[in-house]
Amino acid sequence: MHDGQFLFRGQLVRAIRGISVCTAVFVALAAVGIGPLQWDRSYGDTVTVVPYYEHLEAPGYYYFDPVTGVDIERDQIIMDGSLFTGFGGPVVIDSLAFRLDKDASATSASFDDIQVRLSTALTTVATLSTTLANNIGPDETTVFSGPLTLTSSAGAGNPSDFDLLIPFLVPFQYDPTAGDLLLDWQYTANFGGSSFRIDFNHHNANPFRNIVTYAEDSRPAPNGIAEDMLRGGSPIMQFSVSPAVPEPATLLLALLGLACLSRGFRSRLRR
Repeated sequence: MHDGQFLFRGQLVRAIRGISVCTAVFVALAAVGIGPLQWDRSYGDTVTVVPYYEHLEAPGYYYFDPVTGVDIERDQIIMDGSLFTGFGGPVVIDSLAFRLDKDASATSASFDDIQVRLSTALTTVATLSTTLANNIGPDETTVFSGPLTLTSSAGAGNPSDFDLLIPFLVPFQYDPTAGDLLLDWQYTANFGGSSFRIDFNHHNANPFRNIVTYAEDSRPAPNGIAEDMLRGGSPIMQFSVSPAVPEPATLLLALLGLACLSRGFRSRLRR
């Protein structure tokens, strides 16, 4: 065997060893549950809609049962994407919270069923359609589905705490540069009164026409057409938001991959 064969064999052995080391590291990290599809929640924050009323009672209220007896209703709220642009890129939204209106006399309400969906809207705050299906983006995600009880531990205040919490079963990743955010909910409940009220911007809607639009379909079957639309109106609500950035372990995986590639390139250069 001549010198060239010995050199090639040595390079091949080193390359195999390098691949083996990189593979072992990736397997070890995967075994403890570290992967590229996790998200960093350590920088969690909130986004309030409408921001003006974050620390101020809004001039209106909303109650979930406009008629006594079983109520089935569907509403859509579209929010300007600029509300979510303070995080440097796409975000992950993992919960939604409302607050009681100051005039609420009941502090809890139970829903037989509530469906909450988020999507990047096909329309905008200015062009929201009364045909609700026309507003829904292709990334629509059902973030909550099933029975739910909303309860305020603090009670009604002026303003109240954001403690009427809907924790998402499935987080939603949202890129505010791709379009406005659409919240679409439909619920079934039997409250038999209007004592459970949440804070709502209704009477002072005009200043916020470019920020949010609310549409109500109190008869969601069969046509899905909103009877009422209020530009600038919205429940006062808070989203829990985190930047959609990889966790440090994910970055480590990427760096290891680059290191392995770099080692291969150096070996090739030596050849």
